[in-house]
Amino acid sequence: MCELFGLNSAEKVNCNELLGTFFSHGETNPDGWGLALFDGNSASIEKEPISSAESVYLKHRLSDEIVEDVVLAHIRKASKGGLEYKNCHPFKRRDASGRLWTLIHNGTIFESARVDAYIGKQHGGTDSERILYYLIDQVDAAIAKKGGALTDKERFETVNQVIRDITPENKVNLLIYDGDLFYAHTNFYETLFRLQKGDTLVVATKPLTDDPAWEKVPMSTPLAYRKGRLVFEAEQHPYEFIDKVPRDSEYQNVK
Repeated sequence: MCELFGLNSAEKVNCNELLGTFFSHGETNPDGWGLALFDGNSASIEKEPISSAESVYLKHRLSDEIVEDVVLAHIRKASKGGLEYKNCHPFKRRDASGRLWTLIHNGTIFESARVDAYIGKQHGGTDSERILYYLIDQVDAAIAKKGGALTDKERFETVNQVIRDITPENKVNLLIYDGDLFYAHTNFYETLFRLQKGDTLVVATKPLTDDPAWEKVPMSTPLAYRKGRLVFEAEQHPYEFIDKVPRDSEYQNVK
């Protein structure tokens, strides 16, 4: 399956070891990699439609120090959309207020009229990018209704509603950053973990160290963090995805 990585911290930390371990999983997720680093309301995204384990560029990139307070990274096993740069995560778009949203997704949208409405309108061919299009349209609708930029709570409520809209019958593991809040969601058993160390949060599809403090991200419960600390937690929704294979077998969700 695809894998997600996210870091959100009150202070900049060295991410090289964590990223090195994460990107080493590219041997089993060979269809692309991506890395997003942030500076205020802008994001620098680097990605390639090849295995992270085989990327000469990424090897050199990780040889230089990566010291950041917010990071998103992704390794891809394609299910929808070809092996092209435009289908590699992360994806980013601005809302009507100028706020930049960046998203990575692990899962599959099997059926969603709301998401499928963006087929042919998006830049690439993935359902993940379509999720972002739908999210931005919902944020823009909330901005128009209010007549101005949304508060942090209003943005969280919008993200929560979007997740409830698209999650029934679908596998939706998401990490999203809006320049202020860092959102996390999973609805598939034991496919997203978090490590909290003071004011530093790390989220990943699989634990990346032997630290016993890694724990499962709460199921079907959208969360939002700021500077490594939880600030919003939604009510749990009922849309857990149950795969047809036993949970102790190889996970089948791919993105």
